[in-house]
Amino acid sequence: MTNELTLSKSKINTFIECPRKFKYRYIDEITEEANKYMLLGTEVHEIAEEIAIELMEGNEIDDVFLNLEYDEKLEDHIKGLEKFFKDIYSNGYEIFSVEEYIVDDKSNMNGIVDIVIKNKENNELIIFDYKTGKPRNISKYKLELCVYKILLESKYPDLNVVSAGIYFTGSAAYRIANFGSRSGDYFKSQSKGDIDDGDFDYVDAVVDNLYETIDRNYYKKERGFLCRYCFYKDMCDEDFG
Repeated sequence: MTNELTLSKSKINTFIECPRKFKYRYIDEITEEANKYMLLGTEVHEIAEEIAIELMEGNEIDDVFLNLEYDEKLEDHIKGLEKFFKDIYSNGYEIFSVEEYIVDDKSNMNGIVDIVIKNKENNELIIFDYKTGKPRNISKYKLELCVYKILLESKYPDLNVVSAGIYFTGSAAYRIANFGSRSGDYFKSQSKGDIDDGDFDYVDAVVDNLYETIDRNYYKKERGFLCRYCFYKDMCDEDFG
């Protein structure tokens, strides 16, 4: 089975969305032009990283946000980030890592983990990924949260990742899934669901299907409403109809 292509949560999600889109983007390496939503996401992620680094250096939260320079169009996202970081420090957590790139040779996966926070009392870790769009159900994000857990535990096998979640910066909303108990913790108590062995089995099944698709060199087109917005639409119609 072909497995030379190192996978990430973005590659896997793209394959699920449409195998043919996956082919254009990652096999043919046809770069998609950044749209306004992608640019917004990049900008917010960069500011969040800047804030986190300053806080890890010992600066006070109020001072960091007071001196922060940003475009007024980002006002809601900045307010959301201020709440997020205050939630971290007011509930017994600290920042463990920021924008860490991890490669796991065993799973043949890599990725950048936006931010990981650590419970100062018991050293438990929680993974967060920032999103700038509207809040959605946690079930949509379980696969990528599984990937982040696999990556983080491959690098830090002695540490316990207890939860993973999405933080929607524009609306200051959490979507968190636990890998165990939901009780006794500010973040864990806000969980909207759990991630269990079945979710990791699903990741394995999708990855197997992805590599089999590469071996067969047949990339099915998933026809649907989103096709009209796809960057590769004209190319796809010309190639396959």
